[in-house]
Amino acid sequence: MTSGFRFLPHTADIRFEAWGGTREECLAAALRALVAGFAGTPARGPGRARSAEFDGTDEELLLAVLDEVIYRLDTEGAVPVEISVRPTGTGVALEMTETTVDDVDITGATPKAVSLHELWIGRDERGWRCTVTIDV
Repeated sequence: MTSGFRFLPHTADIRFEAWGGTREECLAAALRALVAGFAGTPARGPGRARSAEFDGTDEELLLAVLDEVIYRLDTEGAVPVEISVRPTGTGVALEMTETTVDDVDITGATPKAVSLHELWIGRDERGWRCTVTIDV
């Protein structure tokens, strides 16, 4: 299964479904959906490499990686250009190359938080899937 995402109808916020063959591919697809919800393709320039590690349940990991991107956007004006997620012994490692918000076209409302309402991640016969609502 290739990874990907699609936006779902929602009255006021951003809602999407993401998927991948592995949990890590699904998490990376969710991060790409989050960025696509507010920013166009960034101008590729010198990026800053950033990484973070998270432990927890599948749902906690989904929440943590999304919160990390929202936090960096809010506090540093950083937007991921490249995203990868790899497994660790107890969770995942998030690796990103970031650019500044000034280097992207803002196409939607800036994300404020991940809603816990109907947040879901799980595995089925086709791979991993998640659904997320982002407060804007």
